[in-house]
Amino acid sequence: MIDIEGVSKHYVVDGNPIPAISDINLRIEPGEVFGIIGASGAGKSTLIRTLNLLERPDAGRILVDGSDITAFSKEELLAYRRTTGMIFQHFNLLGAKTVGDNVRFPLKLTGKYTEAEMDARVDELLDLVELKDHRDKYPAQLSGGQKQRVGIARALANHPKLLLCDEATSALDPQTTQAILRLLRDINQRFGLTIVLITHEMDVIRAVCDRVAVLDKGRVAEHGLVTDVLLHPKHPVTRAMVRESSHHEESADLASTLGLSGLLLRVTFLGEITYQPVLERIAVKLGVSFSILEGVIGRIKDTPYGQLTVQVMGSAEDVERVEAAFAEQSIHCEVLGS
Repeated sequence: MIDIEGVSKHYVVDGNPIPAISDINLRIEPGEVFGIIGASGAGKSTLIRTLNLLERPDAGRILVDGSDITAFSKEELLAYRRTTGMIFQHFNLLGAKTVGDNVRFPLKLTGKYTEAEMDARVDELLDLVELKDHRDKYPAQLSGGQKQRVGIARALANHPKLLLCDEATSALDPQTTQAILRLLRDINQRFGLTIVLITHEMDVIRAVCDRVAVLDKGRVAEHGLVTDVLLHPKHPVTRAMVRESSHHEESADLASTLGLSGLLLRVTFLGEITYQPVLERIAVKLGVSFSILEGVIGRIKDTPYGQLTVQVMGSAEDVERVEAAFAEQSIHCEVLGS
């Protein structure tokens, strides 16, 4: 759906050009949830705001359904923005208007709908976000999660093909964050809506995204399937974020802390095999012993996964046999050293 080709953007501070994003190249497929993650100042907000030209890039092209939006006329850009919804970190609701009027506002701007049609659409959207009983309340009377639900309903008003989420959960508590992420997943699955979201929270990427791009100092450090990037990170920035979010130690640090002398393996399980007693079977079959040093079992969106760091009690030949046994079951196994 979206091809980002060589996109760059800079700002001028005290007369000096400061790059925000540089030579970004990404493809976002129709109907997927695409995450963009990075530390503060990595360029996330600038990048997502180029996708509806709230920030116009200095260089490069942004193709949406094959059309370069950077070349759109004023009228074409207005029509495109009506098919692109956006959710903001701090909600950006109109404080003097009721919940219903906030959702109605983008419909009214088009001039295409009758009062009855707008009323019906507002009812439909408030029912979707479970706020039908709050139609006549004002934003000041709502919780943070309820405000964000209003923001989501407003963003969906004109039946968009693309939904942009600018740190949509970072102002919310953990429980409310999970509720909003479940709602976004439901919207994506129910309507086949393409969603691009930015966040600095790895747990958000795990919960809702299909693919992810990691930004570092305005550039793409790495990108790919969430299962690949999170379970087998290549760039130091990604490894640091994964380690921090999962509370894993570096293997060398772990070995030093525990005074280990055996060989270490990192074993990654993906899918239903995550819940099977694989280590026990291999131990019995090969006559080796494992010591589990650390690990995590969880889900990446709908996919179960597990990642364990284990010490193999045996010789180098035993480790080779263990690696072969894991490979027979298509289980990723990495030797970390001794």
